[in-house]
Amino acid sequence: MTLLAHTATPLAQTLAIQSQIHLPGTAGRILKQIRDLERIAPRFVSAGLVKPVNRQNPLTIRVSGIATKGSVVKTVGGFLFGAAASRIDLKVESNGIGTAGQDSTCTIDDINYENQSKRLALASVRQAYELADRAISDGVCDILFMDTPLVMDRSLVPRNEAGEDEGYRLAYQDALAATEHFWSRHREQLFPWNPAGPVVVGLAAERFGAIIRSASDDLRHKTTRDQILPDERVTRDHLQQLDGIGPTILSIGERRFVHGILGSFTRTAAFRINLHAPRMEPASVVSHGVIGLHYRADIMTGPRLIQLIGDAPLWTQPEIDRVVGIAMTLTAVGGAEAAPLPVQLADKELTALEPFLDHYRRSVAIEMKQRHIEDTWLGGLGKPL
Repeated sequence: MTLLAHTATPLAQTLAIQSQIHLPGTAGRILKQIRDLERIAPRFVSAGLVKPVNRQNPLTIRVSGIATKGSVVKTVGGFLFGAAASRIDLKVESNGIGTAGQDSTCTIDDINYENQSKRLALASVRQAYELADRAISDGVCDILFMDTPLVMDRSLVPRNEAGEDEGYRLAYQDALAATEHFWSRHREQLFPWNPAGPVVVGLAAERFGAIIRSASDDLRHKTTRDQILPDERVTRDHLQQLDGIGPTILSIGERRFVHGILGSFTRTAAFRINLHAPRMEPASVVSHGVIGLHYRADIMTGPRLIQLIGDAPLWTQPEIDRVVGIAMTLTAVGGAEAAPLPVQLADKELTALEPFLDHYRRSVAIEMKQRHIEDTWLGGLGKPL
């Protein structure tokens, strides 16, 4: 029997062949998606689901931004985590910007492998609300941006399983308590309940699917139209133009779709997030209403999702436009990941977390080898009292 030798093909050659085969098809699909976007986007504008926003100029305001970060490193067969939050206060006078203060908090501890990302997300929520509590108590700002959601998605709620990580359960309880404490203590002095009070804005995860579900539903019926705030003036006569576009939107993809319908200084209609995701926590805060909308400050920046606590008629279109206009003015630089300036500056402060955590990891390993701490604690055992 004769064995036929197989000719080996280097990976570089395989990639070159595959790119030549698939490149025309990929380019064709993307071009078709762009043509579909150019056809659909004007319908969203005419229906009132995408709106231009006038920015205040010149801008004079006190604004704060809170950024959070979590990191995990390996050590001694396990893991250490660090979670930190930083707040930067800015004073803007006729578009001139100066720093007005700052605050920070952090947590360092060991962690097991289970639920790392969720536990870090919960730590971020708790720490953000701790800094927000101090900011509102000290009266340092007219508007406060947080880079975390204002309420927690149901996916963060621990399952009712006896064997689940106790550390994760405690992290959830701490985050829940911090959120409830903040809103029960400050809600009456915040906008929109207090017309002269500061505004708290959450820059949540992208959630591009929310506005897509709004567009795909038949908004001509009251039961589904309630998800859009009534003051947003959605044009019923033009909504019929959106009939049957669901498959087209799905073929485009959620992220590319939202990028395509939003131009510079535009936002989507404000929708009730608590109707899209009715099981968010804490329920005591969600009961006041949770508003969401996407905005885009510039064609060079990416869309961001804003969360606001409250509901109509307290939140009106002019007030939503005012808040979004401020966010757009402050989201001037940063590219696709751009955020309001105080959040970007606060995020810069957090670059020290990972180097410090790595140093802490090495120090823990050295301390365990030397056992100084253990010898100090155990040195007095066995001695007569």
